[in-house]
Amino acid sequence: MGDRFPLERTLVQAIRAGVYLVVILLAIIHHFYQRQFFSWEIYRNFYLVAAFGLILPVASLPLLNGFFNRRWLVAFSFGVDIFLISALLLTSRLNESIFLFFYLIEIILCGLVFQLQGALLLALTASVSSTGILLFGEEVKSMDFFFVLLLNNIALFSVAWISGFLAEQLELQGLNLADLRKLNQSIVETIPSGLLTVLHSGKIVQFNHGAELIFRDRLQVGGHLQSLFPQVGAFSASAAQVGAHGTSAEHNNFQIEAHPEKFEVRFNEGNEVRVLSLKILPQISHADPTFLVVVEDETQVRQLELAVRQSEKLAAVGQLAAGIAHEIRNPLAGISGSVELLSQHHRAEDDQRLKKIIMKEIDRLNTLISEFLDFAKPEQPPVERFDLAPLLHEVLEHAKHSPQLRQDVRQVKEWSPPLLIRGHRDKLKQAFLNVVINSYQAMAEIEHPTLEVRAWVEQDQLKVQIVDNGSGMDEKTQARIFEPFMTTKPRGTGLGLAITHKIIESHQGRIFVESDKGRGTKMNILFPVLAELSSRSPSSVPEKV
Repeated sequence: MGDRFPLERTLVQAIRAGVYLVVILLAIIHHFYQRQFFSWEIYRNFYLVAAFGLILPVASLPLLNGFFNRRWLVAFSFGVDIFLISALLLTSRLNESIFLFFYLIEIILCGLVFQLQGALLLALTASVSSTGILLFGEEVKSMDFFFVLLLNNIALFSVAWISGFLAEQLELQGLNLADLRKLNQSIVETIPSGLLTVLHSGKIVQFNHGAELIFRDRLQVGGHLQSLFPQVGAFSASAAQVGAHGTSAEHNNFQIEAHPEKFEVRFNEGNEVRVLSLKILPQISHADPTFLVVVEDETQVRQLELAVRQSEKLAAVGQLAAGIAHEIRNPLAGISGSVELLSQHHRAEDDQRLKKIIMKEIDRLNTLISEFLDFAKPEQPPVERFDLAPLLHEVLEHAKHSPQLRQDVRQVKEWSPPLLIRGHRDKLKQAFLNVVINSYQAMAEIEHPTLEVRAWVEQDQLKVQIVDNGSGMDEKTQARIFEPFMTTKPRGTGLGLAITHKIIESHQGRIFVESDKGRGTKMNILFPVLAELSSRSPSSVPEKV
């Protein structure tokens, strides 16, 4: 009986004490009705033995764990019990069948503690003691006597075998149950989904590690589910009642009902809005009714779905771009040659100005087509291994000293070298430069422009974050920001971020945009990290450089 059963230990000692208490009570009742034959001198030893047997288990109750941890002491105490019961049998004039019942109780208790082997050994001890006392007693030895004696011994060993066997099965089932609990706990703690156990009122009783990762420091035992989802006033069986139109009910009016179908809610964490899916499942409990709230963070899933749709759209546009570009380039060559011939002859001043405009537009078309062809060209798999930190530094220095961009932008650079990556260095430089130039242009009319570039390794991803406090974008613009020819600038080609998206994808990376109109833009770029960097540290905090 291991440390898992403190209640059973107390019960064993209480029953042992109860055996002697019952003996004393029976003796007192017997002597009360036959008090004319009672003699203290005759029964003094009987009462002393019973009182001693009662004191032993009672005295061990305060030191229960220490007593049961010394198995030899427990075994010795059972042996003492058999000796004391035999002494009571010898010194009393009560019916021996009563003491057979006490023997059986001791054997059952011994089986609970020492299983089958201990129970059989104690049964043997009780059999020898009781048989010896009865054989050498003053009772006449008839055939009935020996038959009853045989039945008593059969009862002792039968009870020993049954109690020992059942105790071993109980111990085995207890171990299996403990293993299942550990397995269940391990599964609950390792799954990425968040699991919250809540009362019907919405009070959080417990949660797993997955829930901690989703809600971070906003989750605590004893907190309220409504504090995590303020927009939800009450969960009910209808998903239509759960969402952005929830009521602002007080916590004491908050009631939860089962909702096994998945539904989505928005979870605001600072400036970040995350998409969470919830299921509410009832739990069978004999105590207060509880519900299991299953939470899954589907923000990345939604981003990936958007990226896949974007990639499919860009692939179709790319195929179209290749055909169109070749068809446009040929007439442009003829136009360009004709204008060159015209420029060799002396014309009026207006003709010269017109020709300059034509040449400028032709150059612009050539640039557009070159970018278009570059966008449509299949990317080669990345092979070069390099540190991204110097590349980011070069990009920021290029922007800082570019005459086409404003010079008063405050740059904040935070990363933790090395940021090892495998790819095309020049292509990635072009991609990051496109993003940084867009950020500079978005801050053209901002009073205190600030550009923040952070990079760090987190688990198996290298994350780059480029944040500006520029004009920002609305949701409609964000949805189309990586599409070809999508531009908000008067003379922009709309291909810069489309090419950036294509380059990032060719490096098995992903790029996401977060922006609010008038509040700036955050570009999140994720790359798979090299194995040696991933094994070096699961996560690293960016440092200012």
